Amino acid sequence: MAVEAEAHTGVSGQLFKLYTKYVSEPESTKHVYGYTLLVMGYLLAMSGIALYLLGPADGSTGLAYLVQKVAITPAAVGLAATLLGIVLMLPVRRRGTLLALVGTGLCLIGVVWFTLAYPQNWSQGTPSYSGPIITIYTVGLALVAGVAVMVPVVTGERSYFSETAEGTEYDHPDIMIGETDRGGLFAVFKRGTEWTWRLIDQSAVAAGTESFLSRIEAEDRVETVKEQVSAAGLLEIKHAAFRLYEASADTWQWYLMSEDGSVLAEGGDDYASRDGAEDSINAMKDHGADADTFVLDEARFDCYRTEGEWGWRLVDEDRSSVALGPETFRDRSVAIEDLERFQRLSADAMDLVVESYGVELVEDGDEWTWELRDSGHGHVAQSARTFESKGVAENTVYDLLDDLTDATVIEAGQPTFDVFAGHTGWGWRLVDETGAPVAAGDSDFDDASSATQVAQQVRADAADANVVQIEDLEFETYRDGSVWRWRLVSSDREVRARSTGTFESEQAAAASVERVRDEAPDADLLEFDTAAFQVYEADQGAWRWRLIDENGNVVSDSGQGEYDSKDGAMGAMTTLKEHAPNAEHLEIETAAFELFQDDDGWGWRLVDDIGDTIAEGGDRHETEAGAHDSMDSLIATVSEADQRSMGRAIFQVYADSDDEWWWRFVTPTGDVLADAPVSYGTRHAVEDAVEDVQRAADAADIERIGSLAVSLDPTDWHWELVDADRDRVAVGAREHTDRTAAESAVETIQREATQTTVYEIRTAAFDCFLRDDGAWGWRLVDADHDVVATSPDTYERLEDAESAASRVRNLAGEAELVDYDDVAFELFQDEDGWTWQFIDEDQRVIATGASRHDGQAAAREELDGVRTHITDASVIEIDSAAFEFHQGEAGWHWRLVDEGGNEMARSVDTFPTRAEAQEELTLVKEHGPDAWMSVAE
Repeated sequence: MAVEAEAHTGVSGQLFKLYTKYVSEPESTKHVYGYTLLVMGYLLAMSGIALYLLGPADGSTGLAYLVQKVAITPAAVGLAATLLGIVLMLPVRRRGTLLALVGTGLCLIGVVWFTLAYPQNWSQGTPSYSGPIITIYTVGLALVAGVAVMVPVVTGERSYFSETAEGTEYDHPDIMIGETDRGGLFAVFKRGTEWTWRLIDQSAVAAGTESFLSRIEAEDRVETVKEQVSAAGLLEIKHAAFRLYEASADTWQWYLMSEDGSVLAEGGDDYASRDGAEDSINAMKDHGADADTFVLDEARFDCYRTEGEWGWRLVDEDRSSVALGPETFRDRSVAIEDLERFQRLSADAMDLVVESYGVELVEDGDEWTWELRDSGHGHVAQSARTFESKGVAENTVYDLLDDLTDATVIEAGQPTFDVFAGHTGWGWRLVDETGAPVAAGDSDFDDASSATQVAQQVRADAADANVVQIEDLEFETYRDGSVWRWRLVSSDREVRARSTGTFESEQAAAASVERVRDEAPDADLLEFDTAAFQVYEADQGAWRWRLIDENGNVVSDSGQGEYDSKDGAMGAMTTLKEHAPNAEHLEIETAAFELFQDDDGWGWRLVDDIGDTIAEGGDRHETEAGAHDSMDSLIATVSEADQRSMGRAIFQVYADSDDEWWWRFVTPTGDVLADAPVSYGTRHAVEDAVEDVQRAADAADIERIGSLAVSLDPTDWHWELVDADRDRVAVGAREHTDRTAAESAVETIQREATQTTVYEIRTAAFDCFLRDDGAWGWRLVDADHDVVATSPDTYERLEDAESAASRVRNLAGEAELVDYDDVAFELFQDEDGWTWQFIDEDQRVIATGASRHDGQAAAREELDGVRTHITDASVIEIDSAAFEFHQGEAGWHWRLVDEGGNEMARSVDTFPTRAEAQEELTLVKEHGPDAWMSVAE
């Protein structure tokens, strides 16, 4: 039976293994594929039928149509696949197989067309495709079924479509009994569960060196050997040799074999060129005999070279990297110094986890400061202040983090009214474009709303406010709600006198001021040792009276009552004589000053000739003499005082005792809402300052900054943290593209403020951090946050990263440096046992041992044997199959290797002499190419 030469690997190999294990020995490749299609087709068909039967009972719904389509499609495909599988299992020739494949293709076209047309364009739709679809599918199915069933039955054994027309594959050629000529026979037989082969002359002379899962693979190998035998050359291996060969179209490889043909070592890698493979052989020959040997049975440090520079890593006993140096160096000694620094720092390194942001406490000489860093230890901000101790710095940081969440974001570079929380309450101030205060509130407020209202009033009135200077005393007429009043004030805003009544207009108030100015200098002083009755003529000849006690307080008066004559008023007073029997009788004919005492102290008032109080002192005094002096001061200056109308707020400028100029912002009611925060040298300078305040107030927004605020600098959009006094608390270290980006960065910091880690790195820290890709890693950083080492792997959980960092700390303390300058042998153990490898300074594997051993001693013994062969081993390059002679302890033998160095066959026996081995090999070359094959079931 002709067997297709095929290497059964991948999916094909798995199918052969399963068929051999669960069915039987396959007859051919097509047989395996046919059976697979038969099983798959059956499963598809049955699943489709089951789905159809279990579908909805009502076949007219949309769901029912969908279920029918899904059910019919696999059933139709399964039927075609089943028939094609039967065809492949039958002894049908190639033409019949092609015809069956055509039929299967038609079936698949029909199925695809069905899925597109059903149900819209099936039997009821327009157009209707049910007829063409059924026809195509039926024709395809008929072709497959015809090949599978009808052709062998109708045409018989020697059918045009039947492989049996070629004759029986296992018929042996005729043998003449008694013929003395010799011939060869390849015997394919089963040994245990696997297949192998031998070449038999009069006795077995050659055998395969591999076993196969199926007979087909064994037969394939026999055919390959037959092809190679006639063309194979002859190599005589008298001593160890490096065998160089082209492993594939683009790669080269080599192995070291001993004189008996056994493989001692293999190249460590596939090489892109012949020169690369030769270089690795030369490195083995030049340095292998004297190279150091070390055992990797515990964690070690090693230096490696990459792209011409040196780096270091820490590897565990499995040679897996567990820590890497963050950079490479041109000098190996510098790399070693760097790993020694890592080993030194890792011993005392703290554990650190900064998921978003962290605040590091930093010692600065005798003082402390702090720095805000992100999870990557990037510098985000730094404290603008220093602290006397770590404890003070730490407490300050926690307070700041608590307040940071509610901090207002403001923009620097523009005027702003700050409403802030001070030490004794809420206040406000106006700052200019530079952030310098240009106006400040005069008092504290119980809440932010009150301070905001005052700031709003200043902003509304400042732009139109006049600039006024009061040199001594000045009368101010002003609006108080819907009425007018007047007051006499000094340059320091001391109210010396004020009106006691109200006026409907500014003119009426001004007239009252003129009356006081005229009458006060000539007014008499009425002093009372005892109570006194005053009688005075009112308007239009009417008379009134009032009773004043010895302190000048009005005890009683005639009220709104008036008398036609003075006698009538006097008569009315006599009815009160019993309440003040010693009261004097006074008649008021001109304006007069009266001194009086009430609950607040001594004061004075100016009463006109009709008894109306037209002015009174602005303050009370502790003594009568004080009130008298205040009155005398008024009398001396009142006639010279200017009179000014205050229809709106004013900026009053004034000089202090040191001739320094200041300003204050005064409302019409006399309230001082704002003061100059600093003094000025001249009046011109203070007036310029007032203009600056007016300009700033007109453009300023009102911001409530509380105890903290984040100030954005528009020049580069970095941010600063400021306190209620606008003093810097921290300075941001990063610039942003625009305000939106800066605000976003600040919002992130504020959101994470309560979760911020506060820490101190004394020497170093193992920092476990969340990477941008969502995985966890670790790194060792020193006190300056320079990365000393990194993790080579990533982890799904924080706990895994912490565990890995802890393991590195433990391994690094005891690990030693694998120190060799050029190349070295390494003994190591993997899952298959102990072996060795030859590595260069870049940790590239040059060669590996060909065997695995149960113990380290056996692997070392093998390595010692390899060393004895390396120097004298020749280099043999092969580019085609060849026979090799080898001499071992048992004698001479030969083997057949392909162009890749793979052993395909070897002599069954060993021979005492090379000549005898040569004689048998001659028989193999003579009879092998034409030998027929026999399969032993």
